[in-house]
Parts: sequence; structure tokens; C-alpha cells
Amino acid sequence: MDKLIVYLQQNKECRSFNLIKGSVLISLLILICFLQSCGNSTPQTREEPYTVIEKQNITLTYLVKNNEIYYQRIMGAILVGQNPKMNVHATVTNTSDYGGVFKLYAKLSSQGNTIDFETEEYIAAGATKELAQEKEINPFSFETNVQAEERYIIAPTKSVDVQVIKYRTVNVN
Repeated sequence: MDKLIVYLQQNKECRSFNLIKGSVLISLLILICFLQSCGNSTPQTREEPYTVIEKQNITLTYLVKNNEIYYQRIMGAILVGQNPKMNVHATVTNTSDYGGVFKLYAKLSSQGNTIDFETEEYIAAGATKELAQEKEINPFSFETNVQAEERYIIAPTKSVDVQVIKYRTVNVN
């Protein structure tokens, strides 16, 4: 019987210790859950628009009359010292909101000869101009089979200020 009493006393202490241990664990779990719920609260936010001015490079737009860059041989008078000439020309309309310097480039070849044309002209916004260049040629060249190897217009690029709408996240709280 004495052994039973000793066993019950030891078991009573063990049960008390287990109850304390269990209470501490439950308290810690409740505290951890509370702290996690406090830390994970996400603030209420919304997207707010704002405007900024940014530099943007744009290439000016244009139209070429009849979509063609023309070339022609102009006869000379060799006996009076006037050599023939080659003429390249195009009528260009600047359709953009800005003025700029437009370039005409052409490369013509015939009978083993090649000649380059390059001219530029400022064209205001909405304006139309004739881009043209004439060059003297050898009297015996460019008489037949004239080929335009290259011919094109180069539009200028402008850096302009553009108003842009951007969005930022703001707290509502």
C-alpha cells in the first residue's frame, strides 16, 4: 500500500506538470496565431493616376507625290560647252506636327557609270516642297538603260515632350 501511495503521489506531480506544460503550449500557440494575424494584415491600397512629361523620339511622317522619286537626263549642247545633266526630284509633303530637314537620296547607274544624288531641305509642318538635285554627266553616259539602284526619302527624327499618364500604388488607410 505504501508503494501505491508513493506511485499516486508521483503520478499526481506528473499530471500537474503535464497540465502546466499543456497550458504553456496552448498559450504559446494562441500568442503565435495572434502575432501572425497582426503581421499579415495587408493595408488597403488603390492605383492612383499621375501625369509626367517625358522626352520621346519620333520620326516625322510624310507623303511623296505619286509615291515616286523621278529622274531624267537633260540634254546638253556639247558644241557650245554644255554637258548633259541628270536630274533627280520628288515632291514631299510633311504630314507631321513638327518641321524638320528631309533628305532625298538616289543612286543611278547606266553603261557602267554610277552617280549619287543627295540633297536635303527643311519642310515645315504641313508644308510641301520639291527636293531636287542636278549633276553634270559625261556626254556619252546615261543615254540608255538608266537604273535607279536606290532612291528614298529620309525623314528626320525629333525629340519631343509627351504627356504620359502613369499609375502608382497608394495606401487608403
